[in-house]
Amino acid sequence: MLYNLSRIQCLFTVLTVLLCAPFYGTAQNRIKLLGEVYTADGSPLAYANVKLNGTPYTSRVDEQGNFAMQVPEGNYVLFVTYANYTVIEQAIQVSGQSTLTLPRIVVASRANELREVVVSDIQKNKFARKETDDIARMPLANLQNAQAYSVISKDFMQEIAATDYNSALSHVPGAIVTTGVNDNGNGISLRGFSNSGTGNTNMVRNGLPINSRAISEIFNLEKVEVIKGPAATLFGAEVTSYGGVINNVTKRPYESFRGEVNYTTGSFGMNRLTADINTPLNRDRTALGRFNVMGMLNNGFQNEGKVTAMGFATSLAFKAGEKTMVRFDADVYNTTKPLVAYLRNTDRLSFNNLKEYGMPYDRSMTSNDIATNRTNVNISAEIEHQLSDNWTSRTSYLYNNSGDKGSVFMVPMVVDDTRIERRYRIFDDYNLNFSVVQQNFNGNYTIGEVKNKVLLGVDATMYTEKNLYMVPYFAIYDTVSIHDPAWKPLTRSEVENSRGKRSYGDGVDNSKYNVVSAYFSNVTNISDRLFVMLSGRLNRFHQGRRLSYSPGQPQVLDEQGNIEQKETKASYSEVEGYNQVNFSPKIGLVYQPIKDQVSLFANYMNGFTNVAASDGLSDPSNLESEVVKKSWKPEEANQFELGTKVELFQGLLNATVSYYDIRVKNRLREVIDYVYVQDGKFESKGMEVDIIANPVRGWNLMLGYGYNDNKFVKSEDYSEGLREAHSPKHIANLWTSYKFLEGGIKGLGVGAGMNYVGSALMDYEDDFEIPAYTVVNATAFYDQPKYRVGLKFNNIGNVKYWDVFARPQRPFEFLANISFKF
Repeated sequence: MLYNLSRIQCLFTVLTVLLCAPFYGTAQNRIKLLGEVYTADGSPLAYANVKLNGTPYTSRVDEQGNFAMQVPEGNYVLFVTYANYTVIEQAIQVSGQSTLTLPRIVVASRANELREVVVSDIQKNKFARKETDDIARMPLANLQNAQAYSVISKDFMQEIAATDYNSALSHVPGAIVTTGVNDNGNGISLRGFSNSGTGNTNMVRNGLPINSRAISEIFNLEKVEVIKGPAATLFGAEVTSYGGVINNVTKRPYESFRGEVNYTTGSFGMNRLTADINTPLNRDRTALGRFNVMGMLNNGFQNEGKVTAMGFATSLAFKAGEKTMVRFDADVYNTTKPLVAYLRNTDRLSFNNLKEYGMPYDRSMTSNDIATNRTNVNISAEIEHQLSDNWTSRTSYLYNNSGDKGSVFMVPMVVDDTRIERRYRIFDDYNLNFSVVQQNFNGNYTIGEVKNKVLLGVDATMYTEKNLYMVPYFAIYDTVSIHDPAWKPLTRSEVENSRGKRSYGDGVDNSKYNVVSAYFSNVTNISDRLFVMLSGRLNRFHQGRRLSYSPGQPQVLDEQGNIEQKETKASYSEVEGYNQVNFSPKIGLVYQPIKDQVSLFANYMNGFTNVAASDGLSDPSNLESEVVKKSWKPEEANQFELGTKVELFQGLLNATVSYYDIRVKNRLREVIDYVYVQDGKFESKGMEVDIIANPVRGWNLMLGYGYNDNKFVKSEDYSEGLREAHSPKHIANLWTSYKFLEGGIKGLGVGAGMNYVGSALMDYEDDFEIPAYTVVNATAFYDQPKYRVGLKFNNIGNVKYWDVFARPQRPFEFLANISFKF
């Protein structure tokens, strides 16, 4: 308790210093920076945006081609963006006078080309665009940021012809992307930790927490930022996966009128239509709108597995004044698909892996008749206000809802080498709601000659979940032979007739919690090559009282017919609410031996999970001691990471190499049935390599590799010293493409890549393996100012492979798409 109090006192001391610091030594030479931006044919590039990278300083080019902004002295990289693409970047030095007029900036394309051609063609290393204000929650350049992260842009998603979230993130180094343990969300594993467990999520939407099952589809994503390592300090306790955070950045409007309609068709009945339209809403372009729609139908490669989906998204921006921007956005996504959970009880098999087992690859365990319909809704609002030259305020709100009624997911359970029980679970009514309010202040200040960037913030999260489900958990529909050429069809009417009773009643598994946090982050430029980040979050978690269901256990007999385990009946128990207060620190250090080209970084990052009270031993060292109700400390993960980043050859080579060591403590460890002690430990170590290169104009290359070694250091006897299940050691990916940018075949391009995932265990107690696999994909496309035609060949080798939850994945697949641009 004294330790926690000391940490809290330290936090308030640091917060006081940071709040007072801007009032000391803030006198800074302000220089009026003037410039003009023109195209190659001498036309003003009106409505382009100008930004000094890694700073809050931005401006907009007017109709005469001019821009102006007040900035402090220093060396910067100036970015000019048009229609959401970076069209030019150049280094500038601001010093020595009250007004500095830059030489005319000329974009290397004609005005009509910029409005018609694919603007990304004039970018260097276009897939390495890592500039973002979200990852550090402040404007901070990649080489100044003391942690590893990857960014997947919508341009890359288009090049690889991604049609879902899994394929879009397939080239994130070290990431395993699935549809979740029960096929009902986005399951993403990073650094040996998964978000597929009950209650876990590592998802945020525009920086605000969101449940992983409530992520909308990629049709409304501008980019996905994958932030590696425990991130509770800057993103909150709700983000409980210690391997990293996935920030889904949605599309926002800009000042130009542009649009694109895309249609994709191909194998397994794929039909997918999307439209993306951006437009100013008034003459002076102070009101902007962007609208996205999507419709999809896919029959799947198995005999059952039809998926239908529809989505609509809108984003509005209003410039309420010279210093105030107001934004609204919303999206609705509805999908219908059958759900299949992971394969259970593989310890009963005499085989070593799935290939030997011979389970039918093209037959599904479920049917289209028991498909689940789900609707996800996200609504958000944001007000951004420039308080002064140094300070910006951002007030954000997000409402997130996901719900379905009568959803059924099939649960295959192995009986023996030839038989599987087709079990099922029904959720009569499942509904979750996230409401998040957040206030951030970003600023710059100096103390003497030392420059600082600071984030000060508070947020509040309210979460409610209603979960009315079938009792008991799992019911047997039938038992089938894996060698039987035809299984009995699954129908919703028969499921309804054989199901268990409904669990309707007051408060059945209703769950509510709220979190209030205050946080800060300060980056100090000790010199122009040395940066130190100090961050902290004070977090108060409150879980309300709820009812919890415990499934009954059937009677188990040993080989002699004696009772090995008595039958227990299902029961409900009331779980008391609880409060926990925790402080989460973060420290980062960056040194640039070659300024703005090479950086060495190190960090300490923290994550934590709030743990409810439960039965424990009065004396944890004595198994015979009294069983009492105990309040637990939060479970904690602490990461130490070392690495290097490079941006060489004027940005043509971008690479990150890192080594991490994550240690989890305060895990509950079951010592007697339903009785725990809090001394469990888990470790995860490894390295990652992320290389993005543009060797010659038109040629792009992405290479990623992740190695992970994890184990239960102290846990139950059956898992101690073992590796986590569903967790491969090696993951690698490669993508390379070339696009002709000159001559008679300008716009023609080809690409190819591969994904490798090493073998993994289905259960840490068993040696049954999910085999390693390598999948090769290729594409060919013809990209023109008004249209784009593409072909995609997935799994060219027609490899039979399974995800880490033993679900069969697609064989060879052919896709064709055409886009019309205006």
